[in-house]
Amino acid sequence: MESTIIPMPVMPAPEPAGTIFLVGTCIILVAILAWWALGEERRLRGWVLPLIFAGTALSAVMIEPIYDNTLLYWYPDKNPLAFFRGYERTIPWYVPLGYAWFFGGSAYLVWRVIDAGASAARIWQLFFATAAVDWLAVSICEWMELSAFYGNQPFHFFGSPIWFSFCDATGGFVLGAALAKLMPYISGARRLWLLILPSFTYASTLGSTTAPVSLALNSAWSPMMTWIAGAATMVLCMIAIHVIAQMAHLRWKSLQ
Repeated sequence: MESTIIPMPVMPAPEPAGTIFLVGTCIILVAILAWWALGEERRLRGWVLPLIFAGTALSAVMIEPIYDNTLLYWYPDKNPLAFFRGYERTIPWYVPLGYAWFFGGSAYLVWRVIDAGASAARIWQLFFATAAVDWLAVSICEWMELSAFYGNQPFHFFGSPIWFSFCDATGGFVLGAALAKLMPYISGARRLWLLILPSFTYASTLGSTTAPVSLALNSAWSPMMTWIAGAATMVLCMIAIHVIAQMAHLRWKSLQ
C-alpha cells in the first residue's frame, strides 16, 4: 500500500528573523496588557483579559503540535527560541505568546462587540478583517522562513493558505461568542474557568472546520478534491460565523 505520509521540510531556524518576530510579538502583547491595566478595562471587567490570554496560550501548548501534523505545518526542528517539543514539532516561544494576543485578543473584542450590540453585517466585517490580519501574520512567518505549510495545500497563493485564516479567525469568534454567553454567569473565582475555556473552543473549532482539508491532505486525494475540501472547510467556518452573527444581531435588536 502506498504511503500518504508527506515528509516535513527540515530547515535551520533563521536568525535574526526569529528574534525580531519574538520581540514584535512581545511588544504587542505588553501593549495590550498595558492598555488593560492602565485604562478602564481592569476596573470594569476585572481580570478577564489576562485570564483569556493565559488560557489561550495554554491551548497552544495542548493543540498546536497536533494540528501542525494534521494540517502539514512545519517549524525548524532545531531552534534556539524553542519553548517545547511535542508530536515531532519544535514550538518556539512566539507561538503561545502569539496565541495569547491574537486569538485571546480577538475573542475579547468579539465578546465586547456582541455585548455592546452589533448588527450581523458588523460581525461579518470584523470576521473578514480578522482573517486578513491572520493571513498577513502567518504569511510573514512563511516569508521569513520561520514556519510554513507544506504539501498539496489548496488556496495557497501568495502567502499562507486562505482556508487556514478562515479557521483561525473562526476560532477566535467562537471563543468570543462563548464569552458573551457565559460571562453573565461566572464571577469571582469562577472566572478561573477562563484558563481552560480556550482549549475547548479553539480545539473543537479547528478540529471540526479543518476536517475536510485535513482528510484531503493526509489521504492522497487529487488536487481537485483537495481544493473542494478546502472550499468545504471555508464554508464550515462561514456557517459558524453566520450563527454568531445572528446571535449578535438579535442582541443588537433587543437594545434598540
